[in-house]
Amino acid sequence: MPIGNWNLQWLNHNSQRSYPLTDRATKVDDSGTIRLPDSFIVALYLPIHSGLSFAPNNFFIRTVLISPTGFNVVVGYTASGVTTDVAAANIARAAFQPNRSYALGGIDNFDDCVGRVVIGTLDEIDKLPPGTYTFDKDSGELETDAIRPMLRAVSRLRVFNNNELSAPIYGDVTLVAGTNIRINVANVGGETEIIFDAIANTNLNQDCLCNVHDTGECIRCINGVCSSDGNFTFTQDDCVQITPIANGLSLADTCAAPCCGCAELDAITQQINRFGDGVTTLQNFVTRLGSEVTQMSLVVLGSRLGDSGCKSG
Repeated sequence: MPIGNWNLQWLNHNSQRSYPLTDRATKVDDSGTIRLPDSFIVALYLPIHSGLSFAPNNFFIRTVLISPTGFNVVVGYTASGVTTDVAAANIARAAFQPNRSYALGGIDNFDDCVGRVVIGTLDEIDKLPPGTYTFDKDSGELETDAIRPMLRAVSRLRVFNNNELSAPIYGDVTLVAGTNIRINVANVGGETEIIFDAIANTNLNQDCLCNVHDTGECIRCINGVCSSDGNFTFTQDDCVQITPIANGLSLADTCAAPCCGCAELDAITQQINRFGDGVTTLQNFVTRLGSEVTQMSLVVLGSRLGDSGCKSG
């Protein structure tokens, strides 16, 4: 017994005892490396459908994965020397909260079993080295009240037709009789049966519309332009070409095609480049000419003596 119990709420109480594992479970993995702390798994509930023959005392914690990103818990079942995985739960460390419930999803033959596992705290489990640890029934045995019988019901439907299997259909499903099919519900020997009858000559055949030659009304208006006799005339110009096609008209724009090819475009590009080079040369000449004018102005101004010009000798 621990020294002093605190806050005897159900999950907190479980963190101080073996439950949901049995008291006789050693909780030591097969390699003897770790001992599963009581504060890690504090509750577990797993419904098992009654269609499978099972013994509630043969379920146990089979493997526990400890990693920096989270944890994985697998519940196993053993009988007649054969051990199988039953359900698994993934616990992400990033979203972990103390005493949080996580889905325990069924595996293989138990895929329609969905239970819950509650993880208490990570204080003790984080002290153990990372890795995958395997347990047997003696070390990971679960209490029998954690395993509940469940009536196996129809969880989904699939339609198999022409060697193709449809996706699963969930929720409320209604069976509808098609052409020459009649559906009846009967109770035979205490069992409810749905009977599909293929029948003929009972006025259940769907009317065939293959021989109906009725046509719709003629086109009388296009964009507000109407014709009294239903005839419209389309004319083409230099840029629009109208060509009859099967059950329609093809309108083509003949003026949108380029009149110049790549060679002509390359020649124009070269001319533009030479024009740009000429502009650069002209700019350089103007700059030099400005410099020469400035220098000449300085020489002329320097030859002046006061307000009078130079005196001849």
